Amino acid sequence: MPPLEAAAMGIGDRKGPIMDFVTPNITNLLTTAGGFILFVWVLAKFAWGPILNLLDARRQKIEGDYAAAEKNLAEAEGLKGDFEAKLADIKSIERERVQEAVRRGEGLADGIVAKARHEADETRIKTGQDLEMDAHKAQLELRDSVVAMAIGAAEKVIGLKLDDALHRKLITEYIDELDKTGSGA
Repeated sequence: MPPLEAAAMGIGDRKGPIMDFVTPNITNLLTTAGGFILFVWVLAKFAWGPILNLLDARRQKIEGDYAAAEKNLAEAEGLKGDFEAKLADIKSIERERVQEAVRRGEGLADGIVAKARHEADETRIKTGQDLEMDAHKAQLELRDSVVAMAIGAAEKVIGLKLDDALHRKLITEYIDELDKTGSGA
């Protein structure tokens, strides 16, 4: 086996592949450190400025948005206060209108009740007058009927037919006399 292959496989060499990883290789270490330093210098020179500027711009934007949100919150609180005041005014106006409607309703109800009482009184008075008139008519009809019956009875008792006008006159006077003395029909 060639010595390179044997060395790669770890045959014939006492160090082996594991030992290569454990012992530091100075050239690799210096190259890596130099590359890292160069990388950091390039970043600092060209990238960190824009990255920091971007971060600053982002921070300022967030602060601006936060300030705008606080301003909007304060405005919303003010509007809420105005809204609550207007709502209280509306409720007050609504209460007043309801009370006014109740007063108008009570007034209308009182008017309707008064009108109904007045109409009932008028109806009662008219009914009383009608009853008086009907009673007077009935009295007159009763008198006429009593006169007719008295004439018929007198004719039967006397047996003669007297003058109708004379009989009516006599009986009407008698009934009127009874009405005046209080002992009549």
